[in-house]
Amino acid sequence: MEGNRALNNPKALFISAEGFGDGSGFFVEENLIATNIHVVAGATPVSAKLVDIQGNTIEKFIVQGVKAFDAKNDLVILKIAGKGTSLPIGNSDLLQNNDIVRAIGYPAGVYKVTQGHIHSIRNSDKWIRMNFKTIGGNSGGPVLNRKGEVIGIAVINNACFSFAVPVNAVKMLLIQAQEIELVAQWQQRKQIRAYAYLVQSEIKCKAGNYDEAIANLDTAVQLNPDHIQSWFRRGVTKSVLSESKFEGGNVVGAQQYYQDAIADYTEAIRLCVDFAVAYNNRANAKRLLGISEAKLENVETAQNLYQEAMIDINIALELAARVPLFHHTRGEIKAALGDYSEAIENYEAARKIDPKYTDVCKDLELAKKALEQQEKAQTKS
Repeated sequence: MEGNRALNNPKALFISAEGFGDGSGFFVEENLIATNIHVVAGATPVSAKLVDIQGNTIEKFIVQGVKAFDAKNDLVILKIAGKGTSLPIGNSDLLQNNDIVRAIGYPAGVYKVTQGHIHSIRNSDKWIRMNFKTIGGNSGGPVLNRKGEVIGIAVINNACFSFAVPVNAVKMLLIQAQEIELVAQWQQRKQIRAYAYLVQSEIKCKAGNYDEAIANLDTAVQLNPDHIQSWFRRGVTKSVLSESKFEGGNVVGAQQYYQDAIADYTEAIRLCVDFAVAYNNRANAKRLLGISEAKLENVETAQNLYQEAMIDINIALELAARVPLFHHTRGEIKAALGDYSEAIENYEAARKIDPKYTDVCKDLELAKKALEQQEKAQTKS
């Protein structure tokens, strides 16, 4: 394996889109840089810098335009003025589960190497699931194998995985003949504008402006109805709003957002049939909608929703069995159904997979107390 000393030399580029955000990238040819579309979708000028681990700029490159892009995979090849050193490119078709990989980039603007392993590869789009978390700024950076070859490009993360686009998608872009397009002109394309609105929605969410975030995501899905992440993120944002309304006592208002979130997760699943986290989130939204129906004394409707939620979470577990969150969600559904014994088993399974997963502790204790009360009531009867 390539040594830590070699990896400490900067192999990723710091990509800056003025007034929009930062990300990472890397040289695929001496004058071509690969990164994510969402890193550069919403602002000009765009610059690329080689920055060392102390934060010192070694060299800065001016981006001249776009050579090629893949909107489905969130990839763009940028043409720069000057020359850099390209990284060796591997073959992502040879990847296997549990292969050790390292993501290199600039999370929070600081050069960092993050190591983990491949959890699995999604069948529907071949995106690589990795068992470690990357954060903002890693996007567009290279993911290396044990030989130091690029096998993927960091793209997104969620509550369970970080994802990388397989590097063979970059290879396909490099053989496409295309004239250089000015960045500002390229950014006006509908698919690219959709990415810009997606990024803006995330900024609004961090500021707690969820209604504005949803408005951004509405525009994103209108511009690109096939963009999976826009549907998924809108579902997540609506889920947050629904829980807020429910906790505030507005049960009917919460129900509308739960239903809308379920519809968004359903569309994301239609576009990516093995999107495990979307199944988990849809299951949780159905569970919470069921709880709201139970609060309104619609017991049969609530039970049906819990059963539908069980179907979703079981699919999520079939796709990714060793994810603590999925076992936690299944436990919550079992608890809603009154099956506290199985709920406890699921909560303990989550904790067994990851002893550091503490989110489950409170629910585990509540389930144990509920089971004890249930058993006492049965004994008395």
